[in-house]
Amino acid sequence: MIGLLISHYRVIEELGAGGMGIVYKAEDVKLSRQVALKFLPADRHNDRVSTERFLREARTASALNHPNICTIYEVDDFEGRQFIAMELLEGQTLEHAINNRPLSIGGMLDASIQIADALEAAHGQGILHRDIKPANIFITNRGQAKILDFGLAKALAPSGPDPLATMAPTRDDAALTTRAGVALGTIAYMSPEQARGETLDVRTDLFSFGVVLYEMATGERSFLGGTTAVIYDAILNRDPQAPRELNANVPEELERIIGKALEKNRSTRYQTAAELRADLEALKRERDLRSSGSRSVAPVAPSGTKWSQSGVAPAFATSAASAPAHVLPAAAIPAAQALKRPWALIGGAAVVVLLGVGWFAMRSAAPAPPAAESVPVAADTVAAPATDPSAVNNAVTPGAPAAPGGSSAPTAVATAPNSPATPAQDGRPAPRAAASSAGTRSSTPAPAAEAATVDPVVEELRVARAKIDSKLYDQALADVKTAIARHPASPSLPTAYLLMGTVYEQQSRVDDAMANYVEMRSRFANAPVAAEATFRLAEVTSRSKREDRDRSALALYDQVATTYPDSEWAPRALLRKGLIEERTKLHVIEGTLGSVPSALVSYKRLTERYPTAEGVEPAFVRLAEMYDDLKRYELAADTWYGLAKQYPANTRDAAWRAADLYEKRARNLEKAHAAYAIVPQSSSHYRDAQKKLQP
Repeated sequence: MIGLLISHYRVIEELGAGGMGIVYKAEDVKLSRQVALKFLPADRHNDRVSTERFLREARTASALNHPNICTIYEVDDFEGRQFIAMELLEGQTLEHAINNRPLSIGGMLDASIQIADALEAAHGQGILHRDIKPANIFITNRGQAKILDFGLAKALAPSGPDPLATMAPTRDDAALTTRAGVALGTIAYMSPEQARGETLDVRTDLFSFGVVLYEMATGERSFLGGTTAVIYDAILNRDPQAPRELNANVPEELERIIGKALEKNRSTRYQTAAELRADLEALKRERDLRSSGSRSVAPVAPSGTKWSQSGVAPAFATSAASAPAHVLPAAAIPAAQALKRPWALIGGAAVVVLLGVGWFAMRSAAPAPPAAESVPVAADTVAAPATDPSAVNNAVTPGAPAAPGGSSAPTAVATAPNSPATPAQDGRPAPRAAASSAGTRSSTPAPAAEAATVDPVVEELRVARAKIDSKLYDQALADVKTAIARHPASPSLPTAYLLMGTVYEQQSRVDDAMANYVEMRSRFANAPVAAEATFRLAEVTSRSKREDRDRSALALYDQVATTYPDSEWAPRALLRKGLIEERTKLHVIEGTLGSVPSALVSYKRLTERYPTAEGVEPAFVRLAEMYDDLKRYELAADTWYGLAKQYPANTRDAAWRAADLYEKRARNLEKAHAAYAIVPQSSSHYRDAQKKLQP
């Protein structure tokens, strides 16, 4: 075959061979581009089932135009042997990339988001893949994921009998796969309904994808066994080991996502690839924000997840040294693993003892606090009894949830109301001692005056965070509450309340966290951290058991974007608001478009006001897709074009999509030309775009 001219393809070299095909690298002499040619093996070109599967792959994949699905150019035959001409990919399969080792969490999220997007596109066309596994996913040298081999794909509403559907799966001892031509796919990656031979829908691919996610995260297969029967039993009746017990770097949120994808009851599994992709994207944004130094804490997974009883600590792994001041660092090793290593427990205890000794020595050696009269405070600052949470609730903006009755809201000493000069109320730094004397010479010696400007709460919060690092949550809470009571005029009080709330979240004390954030928002509405407190209140509310949790969370997210539009939390709030609106299928009347999904308005607001904010790229995508659903093609093209301009390295081929819509749907050739001009060389459509630009 090497050197032969097949149709208009000149074969260059053989790339690989398997049970279902031989692949060659070739040159398309007409278009001067390199392609891959896939032939049926010589001993199978007369086999009806193999031929049908081969043609099915060509027909199905060619109907899907997506950057994360291998592009099919044509199908033809040579001397009685059929072949497929397809996109030439350089890289390796996901199976080889894993190679019995977990992938990095960042790389895994990048690839899995792309795979989920490709599945969403296929399912949107009514196509089930039915054989999602690492060997059928390719990772290019540029990090782009591509789904391969649609040979077992099936339409959701087939027009006739499926010649492959009646074949039973068999076992391959080496790879635990079915033999070539078996429609049900690879045994180890089957969904329970697939294993039972039931009618399938899109959720079967999502289960198989969950198995792939598990393998990417742990380096191990989720369902193992020496025989087909054992594997079937594991798929139908047994849960795999918790991912975090195999890889301590797996975030708890990722473990929750994998667990939901692997639900054996498909009604409690992810229902769409879009829903799964949204959770993966949210996790990726959270990690990106952490790595960029942004102040954020990982969301607490809902209770009752698949591995909630495994003893795994509910937190993301992060560095205490690099974490922002009020971020709660997580343990690097899950509790379940620590229990297996006695020396880990001994080492942990030693750390706690050393921290305690060091703290005691530091406190003992510290100079005595200055006299009360030397501390600069506003004249109208008065000590008051602890705030009544019920009174605070009455002052909350409509839409914000009230503190549940009977919850153990943190006790604090309040300051007198209407005191704008009080540092504790507006969050501004305390004035220096010299400025508080109103021009008179202070009778306190200079060193003591300088010491008076030091906020003692800062040091106490630092000690509390050290205890949090060691998971001494109750002791940390006691320290923070004591600091608040002892220093009611401290400018660090808002941060102290925020720290308490995040600890309550870590302990899954949802009601206490909500009550804490409600009180903080009421007392420190003008503090710099008030926006974050409102955002976190919305997050906790959306995870609570309140019947009106979605409505209340939406109101709070909207309040963040409206009241604190210049904060880093505003774009995040709009994105979360849009996700809830999509999930609940809310609609509103928009001035020029009529009835539209509420999420469209939120995403439009987000992309127009914060086009360069972290995590906004998915909002561009969903907005464009919504416009397309409404047949507002020029608006959809404008959105894709905006995405391409703001994020040139996007993985959605946004410039090509914009140009295609401008030309074929909106009939705006001028805009189409501008979009073709920015199609990047990394795009599979780059050459096509260059041709469009030729006069």
